[in-house]
Amino acid sequence: MNAIIIGGGSIGKRHSGNLNSLGVNTRIVDIDEIHNIENILDTGYDFGMICSPNINHIEHCNILADREMPIFCEKPFYSDPVGIEDLLTNIENRNIISMVGCNLRFTPEVNNIDETAKYINVYFGYNLKKWRPGTNHLLSYSSNKNLGGGILLDAIHELDYLYYKFGEIRNITFDRLKLTDITNDTEDFVTGKIIFKSGTIAHFTLNYLSNEYHRYYDVLIGDRLIRTHFNIDNKMYIREIEYFLECVRQNKQPMNNFLEAFNLLEHIIPSNKHNVHI
Repeated sequence: MNAIIIGGGSIGKRHSGNLNSLGVNTRIVDIDEIHNIENILDTGYDFGMICSPNINHIEHCNILADREMPIFCEKPFYSDPVGIEDLLTNIENRNIISMVGCNLRFTPEVNNIDETAKYINVYFGYNLKKWRPGTNHLLSYSSNKNLGGGILLDAIHELDYLYYKFGEIRNITFDRLKLTDITNDTEDFVTGKIIFKSGTIAHFTLNYLSNEYHRYYDVLIGDRLIRTHFNIDNKMYIREIEYFLECVRQNKQPMNNFLEAFNLLEHIIPSNKHNVHI
């Protein structure tokens, strides 16, 4: 199989290496090559991956959809809803296989969550200055609204795995705060609450500020809150890609396809019903 990857940042390179290890040939197209994408696509690819800045995801997904290629798009699916309905229509009309990459779904920590739990509290925090060693964090998409940054979408993994385990959302509220100058103009701290139609209640805290890397959840079991820390490694990315490849080979829609990802994000974007203090 042959895959084209739009976006040559750290996640694009990771996916390329993992695909190569699974016997898939890859071609990374950097953003400064996008003007030549049609000629590159003419050489023939079995599927495409979108690993470009968040703000470009809809545009780049449409390029691949017009070629009726299966599409794997890195999270978040989008950061600005302009054009999303047209993309979803394009995908549906052409019956295109699609998936949004949320790799925590492929961890034992998430798969061990009891779906009947009545309460869960989730946390992610890590200082943004430590995310991408050797780079200026203020130049990253995380720090800049115009690139689709901010901790709410950067850490969409937490909301995604809650949605994955507990189902449809009845109500979500959150505060997006800019407490420091660690970003240019995006929120660095978010705290919120989700009530699921199943009755489960979840609280979540996400931030760019924690001095050490912390990712965990506390789930109510009986009369005790039990904490589970995530053990993050490359295996979850491998399992994620293996799953997507199997769906492509079998011509079936994966979980977390574009419509499913949209159903979560429509609770978050636009966020004019939520309190924003930035």
